[in-house]
Amino acid sequence: MLASSIIDASLTVQNIAFRPGGPSVSFGVSVINRSNQFASFQLEIKAAGAGEQSNWYQLSPDVSTAKSPGDRTDFQVEILDSPLPDFVGIVNLMVRVFSPHLSEERRLVLRLTLEPNGELNLLRIGLPTKRFQVYPRNVVDIPVTVKNVGSQPSEVRLQCAELESSWLVGSCERYIEIPANGETTATFQCQPPRADRVPSGDYLFIIIAKSHVGSIVEVQGILEVLPVGFMQFEVQPQQQCIPPKRPWLPNWRSRSSTFQLMFKNNSNLLQTLDLEVRGQDAKRCQIEVSPEKPVLPLGEITSTNLTLSPRRPWIGWPRKLKFELKPWLSDPRLGSSDPATQILFLKVFPIVPLWLLVVLLLIIAAAVFRPTPITHLAGVNAVRLSGTSGRSPLVMSVSDDCSIRTWGVTDWGTLTAQGSLSKGTLAKTCTDAQPNSSKGLLAITQQAIRSLALIPVKNNQVFAGLENGTVQVWDINTGKGLYTLKDPKDQTSDRILDLMFTRNSLTLYTSYGSGTIRSWQRPRDVRFDSKPAKVLKVPDRFAYQAWSLALSPDEKILVSAGQFKRLVLWDVANSQPRQLKLSDNAQNRGENDFFWDVSFAPNTSILAASDSDGYVTLWDLSQCQKAARKASPKEQLPQQSCEERARWKVSNTSVRNILFTPDQRWLISAGDDGQILAWRLTANFTPDLTQKPKQIATLSSRITSLDLIPKEQGVWIASGSDDAQVRLYRFNPDE
Repeated sequence: MLASSIIDASLTVQNIAFRPGGPSVSFGVSVINRSNQFASFQLEIKAAGAGEQSNWYQLSPDVSTAKSPGDRTDFQVEILDSPLPDFVGIVNLMVRVFSPHLSEERRLVLRLTLEPNGELNLLRIGLPTKRFQVYPRNVVDIPVTVKNVGSQPSEVRLQCAELESSWLVGSCERYIEIPANGETTATFQCQPPRADRVPSGDYLFIIIAKSHVGSIVEVQGILEVLPVGFMQFEVQPQQQCIPPKRPWLPNWRSRSSTFQLMFKNNSNLLQTLDLEVRGQDAKRCQIEVSPEKPVLPLGEITSTNLTLSPRRPWIGWPRKLKFELKPWLSDPRLGSSDPATQILFLKVFPIVPLWLLVVLLLIIAAAVFRPTPITHLAGVNAVRLSGTSGRSPLVMSVSDDCSIRTWGVTDWGTLTAQGSLSKGTLAKTCTDAQPNSSKGLLAITQQAIRSLALIPVKNNQVFAGLENGTVQVWDINTGKGLYTLKDPKDQTSDRILDLMFTRNSLTLYTSYGSGTIRSWQRPRDVRFDSKPAKVLKVPDRFAYQAWSLALSPDEKILVSAGQFKRLVLWDVANSQPRQLKLSDNAQNRGENDFFWDVSFAPNTSILAASDSDGYVTLWDLSQCQKAARKASPKEQLPQQSCEERARWKVSNTSVRNILFTPDQRWLISAGDDGQILAWRLTANFTPDLTQKPKQIATLSSRITSLDLIPKEQGVWIASGSDDAQVRLYRFNPDE
């Protein structure tokens, strides 16, 4: 009672609000001297949780004059700054009233509300990366780190904005508590819908953080939906006729046929389609695509009409035209369509019905009998010569008509069909044409045969690489089918372009249209294992059609060559690829540029390659620089430079085949110009261009395959060509 009667003090307000950075606020303190003596008074103000600093407020007056008993002193307190930096909320101010003349003091409490400053933000927000990648239907975590730089705990609401709410797993909001000067990480999980509902691309999202006192911060990020899926391509039916129904009388009105092409976009890439019609027959037709450049929406089937208008002859035999359709997608990130191409057949009948021609032919046949020669029914893809198979000498050939034929060599150097299919097994080939004779047929498959190889040493088994990626094996002497090789993990129809045996016949290499190389193993005198021992692949972005294989004489290096003029050297021991670096003058390395064939000179390190620009190039693989270190996937395959011995022009068109003679003196070349040429080589394996090449043969059609074996003073050379013919030549360089 005595203390309260000496100093009587009161506040003009009990609550006051202040915004740091804004105008100052003030309140008053009234003090009455209740003592019985003169006394002066002072004020001291402290904020709960603050230090001893007092520069955040100003007093007027600092000290009152001495007052007589009963007199009153009025103090004015002006708040200039926040007593608690970076604090938003309510703080209690303790106002202490005292006098140096009195032993007592008085304490008053005022509630100060510190409001947030518009320029002050106590929250910090961040993402570990600005870009997040995810496939459709997969879940990606988006961790968000929020930091409270204030001196008081903060309640924060996080919100993920801009993205579709259905993409977020759970709620699009998170509520978190962050201690003073602490940080907390919250995670949003995002799951885009399936591929046919959301296109691949970048999607902006914003993470917004708002504290309970009004502080707001945000951060932006990108959610990249990665491309996935494939483009399904179908043509039904794949074979049509002009006219659709064969008439008994002449029909000149049917001039075209329309195929319906179906495309289903099973990906998340919006595509525009360009259709390329390939093949020799395409050059003789008028082609119309409607619509010309169809748009393929996600998850939908789009129909396109392809109209072919060939020239119909008035009289003659029906022609079966073959076309290869290649869709080109506007966005190639997922590769080509599935399948990459489709084969169409169009049978064109003459305007005058066939029965009239048959009558005419019967009349001619009655006068002159000319037996039909035995040939393949389509272009020849590969030929092989054997001298130790039990049918010595022997030529074997395979074709797009899905047949394997065997030919004996007469004493005059001509070919005659040898052997035949077992009785009752003669069937149509895949060209839907009936062979005119079973003579010379070793086997008929249901797929076009691209490559052929005879097992070394015994030469009693033949291995054929088919269009659908299988290897079929037959016994040459009995004609019996033995077994089939197919990688069980390969669910594609990846055509086999070349086959290569090691000298001991225990390892078989196969190359494919995708650029894959497979190695098959077998114990001695036992069939090959049904699973490949190794699968050699370059990264997908460097994929190419591997048209030819060559094995170095020491069998330590396997060379694969093909599309984009790519030469890949595989270390057989560790399966590591490196790309042979080409010289700057080896131009044209696009999709339609190829190394068609590679071959090692016998018992040397000299490698020869022929290309689609008409050149043959020789390298010495014993003179190579150390291979470059493995490059990142965004760069290129490891490069290796080797000494280029020679590069010379052989033809104005593609050179598809090259062979060294066993004596290393000659290189034999053949290709699209129909010429088989022999080039003399010097002692250091460079062409002697001072002399013209020897011309072995000149054909009117493209030569697709060559093989040779020693024979007496020279070599026998067998060729296969687009005109379905197999031919044999004897080359004696000394003649």
